[in-house]
Amino acid sequence: MIVWVELLVEFLNAHRASAQHIVSVLLAAAIWRWGGGPERWLIAVFLGTMVLPIYLARLLGQNTLSAGAFSGFYAPLDVIAAVLFVAIALKANRNYPLWVAGFQLVALFAHVVKLVLVNASPLAIAILVIGPSYCQLLLLIGGFFRHVLRERRFGPYRGWRRMSPLAPGL
Repeated sequence: MIVWVELLVEFLNAHRASAQHIVSVLLAAAIWRWGGGPERWLIAVFLGTMVLPIYLARLLGQNTLSAGAFSGFYAPLDVIAAVLFVAIALKANRNYPLWVAGFQLVALFAHVVKLVLVNASPLAIAILVIGPSYCQLLLLIGGFFRHVLRERRFGPYRGWRRMSPLAPGL
């Protein structure tokens, strides 16, 4: 039994990025069909900043974004993703986008740690930069399923928060 678990862990570790990309594309298809506005925006930002650039780099002859000619694009992509995730989270009529944005801020500040601490462990930096995307994907899956269940149970509901009225005298 232990041998099978070790083989499964090795297999998943060897193919974790591909599995994440496949799951995110399948989730995007489901969200496009059954999701609301916030879900669609979140998965679009996820695919546009975390999946698509990797395949564009591969198409241009790079194995990874973290080394080579495209290494300078990795941190700016995380900045763009953070800004977009925070904007969506503040406007969405859901709670889980706040968590998605929070995990993106962890990845963003990992780049700051890398700049400030020259002796930082490369493994720790890799975990802090790459790890949050797996948590974000799990949150997107969970949030999407909660949205679908809520719509089935209670019917349609608004996807975005309403603008708060101005205070008197402003």
